[in-house]
Order: sequence, then structure tokens, then C-alpha cells
Amino acid sequence: MKLGCAVWCFTAPQYQAPYEPAIHTIGKMGFDTIELIAHNQKDVDVYYTNEKIRELRHLIASYGMELSQFAIYTELTQGLSSINEEIREEALNNFEKMVKIGYELGTGMINMVSNWVNGYECQVQYLPNYWSPFLGGGAFAELTQNMKMPEDYDGEIIWKEYIQTIQRCVDICKKYGMRFNIEGHANVIVGNSDAMLRMFDSISDPALGINLDVAWHMIQREYIPMVIEKLGKKIFHVHMRDGDGIGNYGLPPGRGINNWEDTFASLKKVGFDGSVSFELSHYMEPEKVIGDAQQFVKKVMEKIL
Repeated sequence: MKLGCAVWCFTAPQYQAPYEPAIHTIGKMGFDTIELIAHNQKDVDVYYTNEKIRELRHLIASYGMELSQFAIYTELTQGLSSINEEIREEALNNFEKMVKIGYELGTGMINMVSNWVNGYECQVQYLPNYWSPFLGGGAFAELTQNMKMPEDYDGEIIWKEYIQTIQRCVDICKKYGMRFNIEGHANVIVGNSDAMLRMFDSISDPALGINLDVAWHMIQREYIPMVIEKLGKKIFHVHMRDGDGIGNYGLPPGRGINNWEDTFASLKKVGFDGSVSFELSHYMEPEKVIGDAQQFVKKVMEKIL
């Protein structure tokens, strides 16, 4: 099991390129693995040039790190959940561009958060944060508003089309010799462990798995060790954040209610040997906060593993 950190833990604004300063910081902290991201279309079309990719690969390798996965941000993939075939095809073409970037960066895995249903109206921009408008960038006056479903919503058709699209995403990743993982957030199509199991009933491909985001499963009232036992070897990667199961605060491990000893015991039991990666943002002293969490997790790993 390897200890990693997402590059956007050290970017300001969050997720924004350039990523080199964050790579230096993470490398100097002694992490085994690092994650990079395509946050917006400018990243895809402008930032990740062939020259930049070579520079990033060399920089990551200079610290003895591996790129555990290449993440694709939601705004770049939302067309995948459209029931409009033309929109889906455009999204799939762009998805392949980003998979190719990940391949050229040298990772063996692509990550994306499952999409929500297109057409929802909500008081916050990031729909999974609907349950907490304060954390999602809303205002008190907006609490009187409700999430509104699209008038033409048909859950059966949406699920069928989305599963077919996810299979095509898996096929694209396999074309480049890569694996693909889905991350579950609240209010998305494949959000919790039960929806994930249903997805695997439809897609049994060994190249499809899960990025287990601890905080998002907690928010959906799931006990993390139980989620791990349910999903087993389908867990390809882990994002470590803590919380109280109410708000998505992105607390450092050890500062919330998650049982980290049982979490690592369950990971050991199911034979997980991938990367457990910090995803913590918006801290005034990120090196101190993540450094403290790094030491906490190392102690837990030494005790359990």
C-alpha cells in the first residue's frame, strides 16, 4: 500500500494549473504517489502540451514518486450523462483526449466522479453539495429554493444509457492499457456503494473499479469499513478525508469520526495494494495540516499493516 497526495491539495485557486510548485511540495514531503488532474478545457487544450507532459513526468520521477491516477474534473465529463446521443459522443471524444494525456503522463489509471442527471436545477453550482448550501457556495436566502428534477426525467432510460456510456469509457481506457475508476458523490448517478454494486452487475469488466472517497461515503451515511468489505477488490484507489458525516469539510484524517484503524484493517483484509491519497484543500497552512495527517496515517498503517 502506498501513501499519496493529490496535486490540488497545494494549488490556489483549488485545482488550477500550473502544477509544478505543488509537485515540488509533495515530493519534498516524501510521498510515494501523486495525482494530477484535468480541471478545465484549457488544461486539455493548452496546459498539457507534449513538452509540458515530458517536464511533469521528469519532475515526478525526480522525487521517486509515481502518478497513481489522472483525474478528470466533472465539468469536462458532464455530457456523458446526457440522453442526447450527439452530446454523449462529443463528451466521449473529449474523454479520450484526456485519457491519452493520462497515458502520456505515465499513469495506469483514470479517475472521474460519477455524473449527475442533466437538467437538474439547484441553488449551488456543484449539485452534490445541494444538502449543504453553505459549504456549496450558496447563501441563506437560497435555502427556500428546492432542487428541481427535469420534467422529462426517466430513471430507467438514464441508467441504461449511462451504463452503456461507462462501458465505452472503460473500453477507451483499455485501448491505452489503463484502468478506469468511478468516484461516488452525493446526488450523482453512481453515488454510494449499492449503486456501485449495481453498476458492477451490469459491467463485470475487471478494468472498472472505484475510487473510494471516504468523506463522500460518510456524507451518504455509509460506514467506511463496511463499504470496503462490500466493494472489495473493486476498490482501485482511495481518497482520504475525514468529517462528521454531515458536511463535506475535508478534514484531515484523525480530526473526524471515521475509524481509521478499522478502515485500514478492512483494506488489508480485501487485499488492497493501491494508493491511499490525501485530498485536502483550502487550508491556510496546507503543508502543516497535511504533514500532521501524513504522520497520523503512517502510524495507523504501521500498526495495522
